[in-house]
Amino acid sequence: METVIESASIASIPLLLGALAVLIASRAGVLNIGVEGMMLLGAFFAAWVGAVTAPTAGFAVAVVAGGVAGIAIGWVMIVMRADQVVVGVAFNILVLGLTTYAFEVITRSSPKALDVGQPSTQGLSVLADIPWIGPIFDLNWIGYLAFALVPVVAYVVFRTGLGARLRACGEYAEGARAVGINVIRVRLLAMGLSGMLAAAGGSFLVLGDVGVFRRNITGGRGYIAFVIVILARYRPVGALVASLAFGFAQALTFYLQLKGIDIPSQFVLATPYVVTLLAIVVLGRRIGRPPAEEGRPLQLSR
Repeated sequence: METVIESASIASIPLLLGALAVLIASRAGVLNIGVEGMMLLGAFFAAWVGAVTAPTAGFAVAVVAGGVAGIAIGWVMIVMRADQVVVGVAFNILVLGLTTYAFEVITRSSPKALDVGQPSTQGLSVLADIPWIGPIFDLNWIGYLAFALVPVVAYVVFRTGLGARLRACGEYAEGARAVGINVIRVRLLAMGLSGMLAAAGGSFLVLGDVGVFRRNITGGRGYIAFVIVILARYRPVGALVASLAFGFAQALTFYLQLKGIDIPSQFVLATPYVVTLLAIVVLGRRIGRPPAEEGRPLQLSR
């Protein structure tokens, strides 16, 4: 069971960071479909820079790259008022193509050029030795950062003036502007933060999980993050619970395979998506209502 809990914790971390990225953008009124591409971009830069220098440097560069990407596509969505779904999907396809091409070029002469080595973990004193739940307290430092961000995001979004402005832009942009809020600036800031969080989630896949970059390493986790946020009713704590549930479902299938139960590999790979569909079917109309302005082009009266 400890193996399942450890695997579930690791699998939930990129989903949690991706969900927080979606949540912040959505609360500001932006439908950031590009989270998948931002996660993939973060994973690539984390491996590329981390293999040459150090994992911490790779993480820093990945987060900066994600922030820049978030602001860039945010500018297209918000200022240029392009269709947010089309821009997000196009960005994901572009990043997938670019990272696949870069992977082929970089590893052609040096197959281990994007290999950062075995991920390190930091156990939290005696907590890591607790039976069953001990693996939760023996993670890579990015994992601890992800869990620590949950109360931070919850506090900022629901207990601060910045969070109130953020939510106002997502619920009633014209009203927010009427009281002096710069809606464009707030939304671009939200997209920058969303890109940074998504890139952090992608970097964990390399620096805290597999230790090497692979083609399409994110495998649709950015899209699953959208479902997690909806199921969580656009709240950080709910996103944490849903991410852990998805991670547990994936870890359990791997565990059953290790125990000799004949489960087709295709089903194991499809587990997150099967769980996604089941969750939507079971919950039905009880899933969360999105912010009123999410995905709408910015239309402010002069």
